[in-house]
Amino acid sequence: MSEGDGGDPGGPAARAPLKLRVMTRAQGKPGGFDSAIIKVPERWYLTVGGERALVAQLAGRDLRAMSEKCGAGIGEILHHAEWTITDDPAQVRTLGLMHDCASCRAGVDQAVAMLRDNPGSEVAVGQLWWAARP
Repeated sequence: MSEGDGGDPGGPAARAPLKLRVMTRAQGKPGGFDSAIIKVPERWYLTVGGERALVAQLAGRDLRAMSEKCGAGIGEILHHAEWTITDDPAQVRTLGLMHDCASCRAGVDQAVAMLRDNPGSEVAVGQLWWAARP
């Protein structure tokens, strides 16, 4: 067993989830919230020196656009968002259920099934907060 191998002889190190925050110029406290889940596209990654590396600028740009699109789709303006890139179904369940509605439960169930059926894949779970209305 070597240092950094996650403690499992012969097993890979566990990847920690990666968090990306989308900020806006919205002021004051948020007025509402929701969640969103997307499959992480392979184009967010490059191989550098034999290691897989996230292209944070590309992922950040895509996640900002997704966050704003989610808000606009329901008549809201984005206050801020926090996205977590993970392959852990428990995190998907925790982060994806900001409130217990049928749509959020269905999205979480789909994401967990996708992770189960596609080993090595990841999802980005967004916790989105909307700007308060004046």
